[in-house]
Amino acid sequence: MLSQRGHKYATGAKKTIKNVINNLWDPEENAAGIVSLGVAENALMHEELSSYVKHSMQTLQTHAFTYGDSFYGSKRLRSSIANFMNRYFHPHHLVQQEDVLATAGLTNALEQMAYALGDHGDGFLIGRPYYTSLPKDFGSRAGVQSIGVAFGDVDPFSMDAILRYEEAQVEAQKDGVPIKALFLCSPHNPLGRCYPREVLIGLMKFCQRHMIHLISDEIYALSVWQNPEVPDAITFESVLSIDTTGIIDPRLVHVLWGMSKDFGANGLRIGCVISQGNTALLDAVKANSLPTYPPSISDHITSTLLEDTSYTESYIRTNQLRLASNYAFATSFLKHYSIPYSPKVNAAFFLWVDLKPLFSKVATDEERTKQGKDLSGAIMARLTAKKVFIANGESFAGEESGWFRIVFSQPREYVAEGLRRMVKAFSVEVK
Repeated sequence: MLSQRGHKYATGAKKTIKNVINNLWDPEENAAGIVSLGVAENALMHEELSSYVKHSMQTLQTHAFTYGDSFYGSKRLRSSIANFMNRYFHPHHLVQQEDVLATAGLTNALEQMAYALGDHGDGFLIGRPYYTSLPKDFGSRAGVQSIGVAFGDVDPFSMDAILRYEEAQVEAQKDGVPIKALFLCSPHNPLGRCYPREVLIGLMKFCQRHMIHLISDEIYALSVWQNPEVPDAITFESVLSIDTTGIIDPRLVHVLWGMSKDFGANGLRIGCVISQGNTALLDAVKANSLPTYPPSISDHITSTLLEDTSYTESYIRTNQLRLASNYAFATSFLKHYSIPYSPKVNAAFFLWVDLKPLFSKVATDEERTKQGKDLSGAIMARLTAKKVFIANGESFAGEESGWFRIVFSQPREYVAEGLRRMVKAFSVEVK
């Protein structure tokens, strides 16, 4: 009794995440639950954020219960985001209120970019591995294809990687897929690294050569921290900070940001699009903003927080210190059990780990038989049996099976419990 697309959604929906978040482990309330180190949430500052929000609600006006003054964020919200960008993203040209459009979370912003920049069947280039939901965000309704770019043994954060984008562009043309944009997650999810300025400029020049848009998702911009393992690690630079003169038409450069990651506030549902040179794009997003405009109460909370510059500065600094501490704890655990992980991490809150060595030591004959067909699935089955959830790297379009993404931005005891369950899944005695 459904439409064809309704039937497609109903039968194709993945229930893994829903099953996990509906049964989360709590040592007192739900000891038999699942420990989730697979969802990109940062809970390290939730107590501070909760306290601040309670305080900010005391100044809530009745205006917050109306439709407000626009469907793409209040003037106050867009102004506070612009000022925040100018303070922390160091734009070459100051961001103005009219350069900013707010949405109900960054997922909405991603879909809006697909609608505005691509037609059904067009493609966006995305370097692998990439955030698992991007193909759905771009393609589920807007119909834009995610064209994964493989790097092999080339560092995806190097100038040599640009050639791989060129090759992917050529292959897409051969396949009859018009490429309309290059999508960049900067800092990177799931690799937790930042792009050097020279590579950002190189990618801008690539986009200019092919007259395609550069969409820079900078939602982890301020979740960058000191890692003693890589003291000279590249730190975050926004594409907004680069003078586009002689490099790229500014109409092709767009930045996305939101409250979900840097402020650990996924539930606020506040994202934004910043475009300083393309009023047509902004008009297109505005025209579709009614179903995606952010809740007025979230608008008020975010505006109040971003306007409080002294508190915001302290919050960001404390968050970075806690992320660094939890990273050190998680990597110390991985080293103790000789679990390989991708190095040079200094941003965001996850680790890209290789569980093949642990699995190969304990795999049964039956598992080895299945391994040839679905190595990651066999590993995932062991993790599920121990009620620990970490994200399967194959869902991130990883180039090699057996890699997983571990999120370490939960309270220390929660992370420890998840890591213990993970190694127990491979019959390792935890000390």
